[in-house]
Amino acid sequence: MSIKGTLETFDLSSLLQMLNSEKKTGRLTIRSDTNQVQIFFSQGHLVFATEKNKSNRIGLLLLNNGLVSRQALDTCLALSREKKQFIGKTLVENGYLTQAELNAFLLKQAENSIYNVFLWKNARFVYKDSEINTKAMAGRKFNTMNILLEASRRIDELEVLKKKIPDDNAVLKRTGRKKKDTTAKLSADEQRLLSLINGYATVGKLIDQTGWDSFSGYKAMYSLVSCGLAEIVSSLPPEELAAQAVSQLQGIDGRQFRETLDNMGIKRSSILRVSLTRLFRDAADKNQLLDSVRQEAGKVISGLDSAELDRLRHETSQPFIRLMLELLLHEAIEESSEQ
Repeated sequence: MSIKGTLETFDLSSLLQMLNSEKKTGRLTIRSDTNQVQIFFSQGHLVFATEKNKSNRIGLLLLNNGLVSRQALDTCLALSREKKQFIGKTLVENGYLTQAELNAFLLKQAENSIYNVFLWKNARFVYKDSEINTKAMAGRKFNTMNILLEASRRIDELEVLKKKIPDDNAVLKRTGRKKKDTTAKLSADEQRLLSLINGYATVGKLIDQTGWDSFSGYKAMYSLVSCGLAEIVSSLPPEELAAQAVSQLQGIDGRQFRETLDNMGIKRSSILRVSLTRLFRDAADKNQLLDSVRQEAGKVISGLDSAELDRLRHETSQPFIRLMLELLLHEAIEESSEQ
């Protein structure tokens, strides 16, 4: 039996359920423009999955997930080339990893690959009946219904997480802040992700380095940003920043606003204070706020170093002020790039 089509016309959940109910044994290959996942079935059960973008990076993924050291990996990579065998087998043979640890890791990577396919929009698939050597795989059957239910839950929750982490091109950096007992409360995944954040890698790159599915990556990032250990340093679109600022400012009165500026040490006679006050006054809706930002950005930058503006943006604990400063800085950068 052979089936082929696109995920736009044939829902992945329906496809997996059909192969499960008909007790199929074979291989489902799903291709996007940049990646490929193969899902293996035995008597209708999902038994394994491989992903093209991970298959040649198992050693690096083991390193980035804290399962082997750099020294162990470098040693075994050389041995693997000599013996012409997989790095995982070499690591096990040399005692750096147990077979059970390797199998658990490979199964987790397989599961991650399956969950990621549910997020693909434009992809083609081909299923073909074929003999499957289950002995060569990591040795566990996935419950198809559990996979479908969990995938649905993750898709819904991912939409919420993406409101905090805008997209795969956003860049994360550590804030340098230390909250009491925060790091002790981090999960192993969160601690691992924190160690990989360097201020240059994008969200997509960080997820790629871990080999996690998008949901797990976004969830760990959301936690780090929420507890103040990491922050987004690439700007959201101005329209989104303005909408968030308007929403934040709706609950702030004039007295609170003035006290916040006082606590930040912004003098009442300063250009920045005058501009922020005008933005506060004009924040009735996002379009009006954006118009005001365009008028004030040049004044602020001409009388204040942009580095100082950026410092204030990072130091304030008040989201509504941070968003206003972000808008001013973004507009100033746009103006300078056009000159």
